[in-house]
Amino acid sequence: MEQVAGWPRLRGLRPRVSPLLAGLASVPLLVIFVLVAVLVWISFQTGILGSFEANYSLDNYAELLGDPFVARVTLNTLVFTVVATLVALTIGLPIAWLTERTTLPGKGLVYATMTLGLLIPGIYTAMGWTFIAHQRIGFLNRWLVSTFGLEQGPINIATPAGMGFVQGLSLAALAFILTAQMFRAMNPSLEEAAKIHGMNFFATLRRVTLPLAFPAILAAIIYIATIAIATFDIPAIIGLGNRVYMLSTFVFLKTNPGDDEFPEHGVTAALGVLMIGLAVLLTWWYSSVLRQGHRYEVVTGKGYRPTLVDLGQWGWAGWAFIGIYVVASKLLPLLLIAYVALVPYVAPPSWEMLGRMSFMAFERVDWDLVYRGLTNTVLLVALVPTITLVIAFAMSWLIVRSASRYRFVLEFGAFLPHALPEVILAIAALLLSLFVLKGFLPLYGTVWLIAIVYVVSRLAFATRALNSSLLQIHKELEEAAYTSGLSPVRTSWRILVPLLRPTIMSVWIWSAILVYRELTVAVFLISHDNITLPAVIWSYWNSAATNLAAAVTLVMTVVLTPLILVFWWFGRRSLMPES
Repeated sequence: MEQVAGWPRLRGLRPRVSPLLAGLASVPLLVIFVLVAVLVWISFQTGILGSFEANYSLDNYAELLGDPFVARVTLNTLVFTVVATLVALTIGLPIAWLTERTTLPGKGLVYATMTLGLLIPGIYTAMGWTFIAHQRIGFLNRWLVSTFGLEQGPINIATPAGMGFVQGLSLAALAFILTAQMFRAMNPSLEEAAKIHGMNFFATLRRVTLPLAFPAILAAIIYIATIAIATFDIPAIIGLGNRVYMLSTFVFLKTNPGDDEFPEHGVTAALGVLMIGLAVLLTWWYSSVLRQGHRYEVVTGKGYRPTLVDLGQWGWAGWAFIGIYVVASKLLPLLLIAYVALVPYVAPPSWEMLGRMSFMAFERVDWDLVYRGLTNTVLLVALVPTITLVIAFAMSWLIVRSASRYRFVLEFGAFLPHALPEVILAIAALLLSLFVLKGFLPLYGTVWLIAIVYVVSRLAFATRALNSSLLQIHKELEEAAYTSGLSPVRTSWRILVPLLRPTIMSVWIWSAILVYRELTVAVFLISHDNITLPAVIWSYWNSAATNLAAAVTLVMTVVLTPLILVFWWFGRRSLMPES
């Protein structure tokens, strides 16, 4: 027996795998398998779906591939994705470089702004930019028409490229998060060598810095593009009313047709299968890029110290760039939402309209509907992060601590939700509740169906965070508990949970905020009884009640702000590098 740090250590001691932990870790894999299987099953059916009278064929896939409207939707989605990715990187990448590789003052504020920007719902940005640049009601367009006598507004945000621009503003914070760590870890010795050999700043950036950063940049491109392909909120808020469809809104159209039409679940399932295939390919590419990152490793040992670029008087230009982004993506949209909520009708800001501000829109809001949406949202916020953490902890413990071969299956399962867009998970859950579980488990139209999809979609982030924290806790503490007779479950509760408390709190609050702001899943699974607060906003917006939608959005903001502040209080140390 060897004595280390005051604890007896038994060499070769392996923790016993608790059936409870193994069972909890297996649940999400089973759910994902069932959801994908149901989607594939329905995709081959025509006639009376989900019954013995259904016909099996490739007709749904043939209809998709032969429909010129689907081809136009695919082209729209491609343009939207490319523009969104380019805008996100054009903003996020320079801010990451300024923060990590220069003497830009106030870096803590940059981290706070960009990190909290991830938590601002996309519907805020979409609604705000609709009020700015919509061709008919956009304030900027109406000002240009009245000032220059134009026949119509020259700016049209309701195009694939326009919506891609707005989506890029929303995803710029994610681009910053994905690339900042890369700039932080990069050894500047090669840049210094280039400078010694006479290269100027821009030549060094083009020939040294960016090539070294290529794996991280490419990984960020793939990850952001994967999100953009299946995103729903911004294409729905801006595009649906103007009949400009992306793949996600096309799926919504097929599952929510007009009063005289029936939902085309078979076609929707076929499109979902194709989107899963595309997402899996992009995710595989993303993983392969990360695995090749060692080819670009140039960070040395303890002597490594990053050399920062002295901005001098150019620091103000860096902050001007950051400020313009914050105003355009966060502040201005929120101010315009507040303005529209307080005026009697949508009109450009003026002294006359400011004098007519009132709370009339709030009086017209159906507060019973808002209360029901808020109640369901609070229930989801309380349950989903907690259940997600319990399951993620079981998965992470088995992945990191156990010696079972089963852990590789769990690791794949934990990453799999990254490859399954939320819109597809929602459609699969809808088909499961309609055609498989309808006889013995009535989940359709309940908040529990939404909760299941939320838990599955949040597992990837939670397991990654817990994996990293578990790896930092030495096994000796657990080994001592095992030799004292504690079970794996009691050891986890008495030793690991207290040590993991900061990570657990950050993951819980982060997941709670994402659940609170989530629109995609709620819209596809919405009913009278399980409506959520974002879905209430969507229902008002979709019915052209823009003032009421803006009013409820302000209510949502009031409730969301304390959650964001609490998250920042717990997560600020882990989000910013040590000075």
